[in-house]
Amino acid sequence: MSKKLTIPYTSGLFTVILPIVIFLFVFLGLPLLLFGLLSWNFPEWVAYLSCGLSLILAFAVSTLTYPLLLKLAGRGRGELILEEERLRWRRDLRWQEVNLRQPHEASLAAGGSGLGKRHASITIDAPHEVMLHLHNALREEVLQHFPAPHFVEELAPTPQEGLWGFELDAADPVARDFFFSLLDHLWENRQHNERFRRFLRYPWERPPQPAFGYIRLIEAERMTAEEKRLIDELCQQFVDNLSDSYVRLTPDYLVGWVYRSWKSHWSGQPDYYCLMPLGQITAEVSLPRPDWKPFVVGQVLLQAAASLSGAGRGYGPTLQHKRYLYVRGKAQDGSPLELAFDWYDVADKEWEEAERFVRFVNR
Repeated sequence: MSKKLTIPYTSGLFTVILPIVIFLFVFLGLPLLLFGLLSWNFPEWVAYLSCGLSLILAFAVSTLTYPLLLKLAGRGRGELILEEERLRWRRDLRWQEVNLRQPHEASLAAGGSGLGKRHASITIDAPHEVMLHLHNALREEVLQHFPAPHFVEELAPTPQEGLWGFELDAADPVARDFFFSLLDHLWENRQHNERFRRFLRYPWERPPQPAFGYIRLIEAERMTAEEKRLIDELCQQFVDNLSDSYVRLTPDYLVGWVYRSWKSHWSGQPDYYCLMPLGQITAEVSLPRPDWKPFVVGQVLLQAAASLSGAGRGYGPTLQHKRYLYVRGKAQDGSPLELAFDWYDVADKEWEEAERFVRFVNR
């Protein structure tokens, strides 16, 4: 039995692409226009002042134009058809479909009661991309049809907050039935969902059972045979797929490597191993922060080279930004202890795995 809907569709052209274009046009276009009028002959303070003012103006223009873009975005319509395990949809003349009995990638989100939002979404990224939103849906209702609470994210943005997709409302019985029927099929065919299969690598339902409740720092040059054996055993239990990370995950511990000295970087032997017991720690990813060390070192080396050779000084490396994973717990004496590890950025291909990693630590 097939189910068919004709419902509003919010286009990403109006909620994502055009807002970005407007912001960049104001932020970059106005200073370039000013510089052109001045024939690119102006003091430095003019450049800084114009960039600062254009940034403020870009935010103001984007804020004022976004409601209009949302109204335009809300005029779109689309069709959805659910035939057993086949989801078909179109926004124009071309139909697309996903067979849930075949390999696919789907993720779910439903706002938690503590977040004050009644909204749920289904995102299918492969083999074709489609997003469905169900307004006024409770997280508890979603979990009745897809009982994997750790897989269903609690942060569920809406198209009005910068997403796109088909918009259904739980107040409409037909739309509600369509959305939850699709959820049922996703659950029945979860073994074909590659994203869910990666999720199952982590023992979500197993409580952590660490042998100690504090963050244990082991100095590599002074570790005992027992400590080395413990570290070797833990290195055989990693459940994550972040093979190039400075911190890895076992069912009971985070295992981190700390490189502080030149010797450790040169030899590959860390200065310290960090054993962090799950259930006794929290993990938080920072916002991007300036990575000053390579920037400053590069500038100093270039300046030194220019001074010795008498040649002109190059520009050197640009200032990059990095994220850090902050792990907080207690030291052996009970005092608060915080460790920071280099972490992945949104543009990295490992970002999805890194998000899953943090969610598992904080579950």
